[in-house]
Amino acid sequence: MAKDTFLDSVVETATGLLIGYTISRFVRIAMARGDSMLPTIKNNQLFIIDCTAYKRRNPQRNDLVAFKSHQEKNHKIFLKRVIGLPGDELLIEKGEVFINGEKIEETYLNEPMKKIRKQQIVVEEGTIFVMGDNRNNSLDSRAKSLGLVSIKDDVVGIIKRVIF
Repeated sequence: MAKDTFLDSVVETATGLLIGYTISRFVRIAMARGDSMLPTIKNNQLFIIDCTAYKRRNPQRNDLVAFKSHQEKNHKIFLKRVIGLPGDELLIEKGEVFINGEKIEETYLNEPMKKIRKQQIVVEEGTIFVMGDNRNNSLDSRAKSLGLVSIKDDVVGIIKRVIF
């Protein structure tokens, strides 16, 4: 039986680091903090982020996305649902969401959205409009402090699977 040499150990370590780095470029495992995505994703649930999804395809309505917020300190990562796509005209009125004049069905909501002030938004090219599933407890694109999310600059990836 051959003895392991220092070079063998270096090669094994380097290979492990290379594999880990490569995987981290494509997927990430993260933990949810907060209740803004209830009931879909609960506080402290682990999930897998596909970091290359929007390199392969355009955003789709109802994608669950992880994104960086430059408005928040420490560039906090948010989890939200894609509601509006580039070019969409959104109207939020009397607790309901309309896209291009059509009311959308939102069976995933935690509870009905409390009536808030009327909002009309046109989603700019290269951005998405996102909202939490727990609408009454979510900082999302409705807030001026967060606003529209840049697909290229802010989106980390889409949530592929909730683990626990």
